[in-house]
Formats: sequence, structure tokens, C-alpha cells
Amino acid sequence: MMVDWNQLLGEDGAAFDQENTLLHFGNPADEAAALTLENGVVPLPETGILQVTGDDAAAFLHGQLTNSISDMPEGGARLAGYCNPKGRLYAVFLVLRLDGGFLLLTQRNLVEPLLRRLRMFVLRARVGIEDVSAGWGVLGLHGSGALEALTELTGSREGGDMQVQRAGDLMTVQLSGDSGRTLLLAPAEEITAIWGNLGTALRPCAPAAWRLLDIRAGIPAIQPRTSEAFVPQHVNLDLLDGVSFSKGCYPGQEVVARMHYLGKPSRRMYRLRSPVDGHVPAAGDRVTAADGKHAGDVVMAAAGPDGIELLAVLRTGYHGRQDLDCGGLKLGFAELPYPVGTGETDGG
Repeated sequence: MMVDWNQLLGEDGAAFDQENTLLHFGNPADEAAALTLENGVVPLPETGILQVTGDDAAAFLHGQLTNSISDMPEGGARLAGYCNPKGRLYAVFLVLRLDGGFLLLTQRNLVEPLLRRLRMFVLRARVGIEDVSAGWGVLGLHGSGALEALTELTGSREGGDMQVQRAGDLMTVQLSGDSGRTLLLAPAEEITAIWGNLGTALRPCAPAAWRLLDIRAGIPAIQPRTSEAFVPQHVNLDLLDGVSFSKGCYPGQEVVARMHYLGKPSRRMYRLRSPVDGHVPAAGDRVTAADGKHAGDVVMAAAGPDGIELLAVLRTGYHGRQDLDCGGLKLGFAELPYPVGTGETDGG
């Protein structure tokens, strides 16, 4: 069984584009304000899930991803990147370790090529890798009211940051850095009833509102247009505990380690915003300075209650500049919840 999001959400006024991307439930600005300032529940049909099982699953992933996997406890969750041999990110995963294997959450439009590539390296390892995206419904919840509704649904209080909680077939992950932001994973056959419960108790919001929370948390997502564009440090994955510099080798490890030990990134990810409502930049769009020079590239963007907000990888020399522009949007800098260095130099 798979989730038919159009049918499930249609009665709640959900609007989809021609590619079946969920756009909004009537008013994107109100949804962004509700989710960021109050409470809300967000369907996340763009989330893809790879399942990795087998006796060698932990060792296999440990040798493929940027973070340490073999020492993950059961019920743990970690960010990790997956790089090409040049250290450029194919994807960023949220890795969940469960009894019997791992779930890797990422952008659904990346799952098919990632599955093919990971399977190329299985060789004789006792590892199975499957795309199980269709079998799960993923929801995002934010706010104290959302946690209360989730507790009533699952019968258990939230756990610590980046820990998986189980309630029957349901799983929740409280994301780090924001105690009110939680992912809920439910089997496809149960999502209709769960949505009926949560969608009535909370304000339904579109994925763009959830993306806004990711932007404010400084958590990057890789899209097809930006796949193989950034090394982990460019998108601050090292600052988000998504890179281990003490583990063994993985694809691109030499490039990532050299940048860490022999220099500092000449590019970093910053949060930018424009008070003007307008076209929302797409991943990979260019950020330019007043002289037309290429300052960096958009990682992700979303409309907020007070304009457009985005994450962009910029050359560090452009940090603090007041003349940056993206497609006609005049951009200013906004804070991230973690410090980002400036004025750094190397070849990265």
C-alpha cells in the first residue's frame, strides 16, 4: 500500500501543482506563521526512505557515509552525508538505527539514483538496500500543542534530541536544536487515520513551511540540481555533527579531511532573507553581488511570514555584504543557531 496524498489531503483544501507537489492549504504565508509561531502538522510526501538491512549493514554504511555509523546505538538518529570520490555531496541523510537495520531519510527525488549507487558497492557484503518510501507516511509537527497531540496519539512523551521513539508501528524523532520539532513516521495503511486525528487538532501546513524551519535551523537539503555541488563543510555539515573526522575511509574522505586539517573552507552556508514577497529562489540559483560577480548558490529557500528566507553557500569574503541579490531579491544576513566562521581561506 502507498499513500495517496492527493486524495488524503484534498478534503482539507490542499493545492497541488501539475507534478503533484503539495503547494499549500490555502494561504502559504498564514501556514508559515502558524507553524513557526504556534502549532502545526505538515505532510512531507517529498521525503524518501531507503532501508538498509543485513549483518553487514552497519559496517557498510560506516564505510560509505561521512558520519560514524557502527557506534550508533539502537534508537539513535544522526545526520550524515554521502559523497562522490571528489568529496561532493550526493545527498544528506537523516540516519535512524532500528532493531534490524537502518532507515535513511532524504529527498525523495534523489532516492532512485542513490539506491543504484549504493548497491554498486555492496559487492559480497551481507546487505540489502530497498526503497521503502511508498510504504511510509511522514509528517512534521511543531509547537507545544503538536507535542501534546502527538503524546495523546502515541501514548508516550517525547524522548531526547535525535532519538527514535517507538509506539507500535509508529516512530517519532525529536530533531535537535528545537524541542518542539518532531518527525512522525507511520505505515502507509495507518496514515489516513493519523492524519484525521492530527489534521483536525492542528493547523495543516505545507512542506514549504517545514522547509522554513529547516532554514532557520541551518539544516541543509541537497536537491538534484545541487547534487555533487558542495563538500560537507560548504553546507555546514561538520558544524551539525554530520561528519566524523576520526572514523575510517569513505568516498571523498581525503578531500573532506584535508579541508578540515590543512585549511578552512573558503565557502560556508549562511542564512539570508529578503523582506520582499516575490518569486522563491530554487536550489542552485545564483547569488550575485552588485558588480555581477558570482557570490554563491542557493541551497534551499521558502516564503516566510515576513518575506523570503534562504540558505546559500557563499564565499566567506561575502559574509556581511549588503549588496547581494538573487533573481531580483535584495538579500540581507540573518543569524543561524550555530556560529559560522568568516574570512577563511583554502582551495575548497
